[in-house]
Amino acid sequence: MIPVISAVLKASVLVVPPLLAETPSAAVEQLQPVTSSAVKGRDWVRLCINQYPEILWLADENVRKTEEGRASLQGTYSEQLFEKQFIEFDRTIMTLHCLRLILDGTEEAYQAFIQAQLKDAKLSKTSFNELHAQGASLLQSVPSMSESEVRQAMEAALVLGDIGKSEKAREIFKLYGAKAPDHDDFHEEAMRILQEHPKLCPTFERLSVAGKQLLSQTANLAHYGHITHIEGGPSMFSKLKQSDLPSRSPVSLAFDFFVHTCDVAGALGHVNNQSSVVYTELTHLAMQGVLASCQVLAEPDKTEIDAYNAYLAIRADWLGLTADDRIDRVLTRIGAMLRLFTPQEGAVLREAVSKLSPEAQAQMIEQLDVREGEELARTPTYMPAVLVNLASNPSLGSSKDDRISQAIILGLPFIARVLEEHKQYLASSKADPAIPLNFNKAAGVAKTNPLALKGEYTIDAEGNVCVIPSEAKIGQNNP
Repeated sequence: MIPVISAVLKASVLVVPPLLAETPSAAVEQLQPVTSSAVKGRDWVRLCINQYPEILWLADENVRKTEEGRASLQGTYSEQLFEKQFIEFDRTIMTLHCLRLILDGTEEAYQAFIQAQLKDAKLSKTSFNELHAQGASLLQSVPSMSESEVRQAMEAALVLGDIGKSEKAREIFKLYGAKAPDHDDFHEEAMRILQEHPKLCPTFERLSVAGKQLLSQTANLAHYGHITHIEGGPSMFSKLKQSDLPSRSPVSLAFDFFVHTCDVAGALGHVNNQSSVVYTELTHLAMQGVLASCQVLAEPDKTEIDAYNAYLAIRADWLGLTADDRIDRVLTRIGAMLRLFTPQEGAVLREAVSKLSPEAQAQMIEQLDVREGEELARTPTYMPAVLVNLASNPSLGSSKDDRISQAIILGLPFIARVLEEHKQYLASSKADPAIPLNFNKAAGVAKTNPLALKGEYTIDAEGNVCVIPSEAKIGQNNP
């Protein structure tokens, strides 16, 4: 039992204001948050675009899309408006929709939120009410900001959070010094630039002074998704531990975590644009576990290691694993990346890892049982997407357990190999420690050619792990 822890649009469809045009302040003040609107469907999406034109940066072929989950082939808003699917556009619109539902808090909003969720995994009404209460409290508790201003800041945070995935945005901000390959780092750079040049983003410019400060203070404060899936080590908590940051105020942290919650809820907006497929009861529990581990740092004598071990112990307990055993610690991390929660799933992980050679197991422990002083300076990104895409690949087994097993047998040695080689590159100054290792392209291969993960790969200058195509087919030399 799991414990509860506290392209361009057609002119006839839409006219969008130029992104770099000045917006008269009088007109700015008349705008109301889109989540307050009673408009629905495509008309509401058009309203979102008109108010937050940066969303169009994501409606473009040249966008760094996240390679996790399979896109729906019909009915997405980008298809309806552009006659072509743009995954990151759909995801961003869905995060705004989820924010709207959570702040609404009614029974109708709850039913819309969970409609596409499986019966035995649905977010409970109690948990939905908890989310609503958190959001409602924030609307009234941010100093020097009205409810409308806070709501607009929430919307702006969701709209601008992924601009680093847009090459259009990168070209604009490059002129002002933003160049980080990682989109979260780019977002942090962009927020600093916008403090001096707000007209670059109408969405940012329209915020109140306090709203602008809030977005800047919370930019890249913590990557809660990395923590949730235990993608890195104790340094994931480092910024939260720094006592000199204004963003450490309880309100700033609450705002940041709530915005992240809405971002998670809308993550599969390219699959379903009406209901949150992702934010189930188990997802909620995991995120509450993250929150509890972050709160460990409120005690002055506690460190990032304490926070890390606190969350790892929570996840290990759910999986029936031991937080003090090195193999179990690795499997706990992998279980978190695979969104697993039960002792039965933990047993599948143990059985699968037992099929690896002793050498592969030793390499796995060395690279993934992170201890003090051993971790990478930057948390690798998209490792979970590799494993999730393997575990979702129908060619790797007819049952969920079979696919999880193959995710371990194919994915774990691959990840360990890459991590080991990357550390060697860092030690010999062949890689930039400020650029995180990025497994997103490898995650795409996991969906289409999983056996290629057994072969060769390269790591480019931006940290991208690029798998060299293989002609191997499922069933040929399949472990």
